[in-house]
Amino acid sequence: MGEKSLAETVIEATGLPTTAVEKEFNKLLNNHGTTAEDMTMDDLREMMAEYLQTVFLELAEQENSAAS
Repeated sequence: MGEKSLAETVIEATGLPTTAVEKEFNKLLNNHGTTAEDMTMDDLREMMAEYLQTVFLELAEQENSAAS
């Protein structure tokens, strides 16, 4: 049995349902122009920073809409 890829390790480490996380993670990989097999730690850092930025912006927009 081989070593787990970085992507598999990250997906499992979330503790969330694997199928849903894998689907979202694959979108991030595609948007970043890499694959699970080729992803590096630097790619992961960039992807997660972009993802968090997007999530925070969406939350701020929702809060602004709710306050209106």
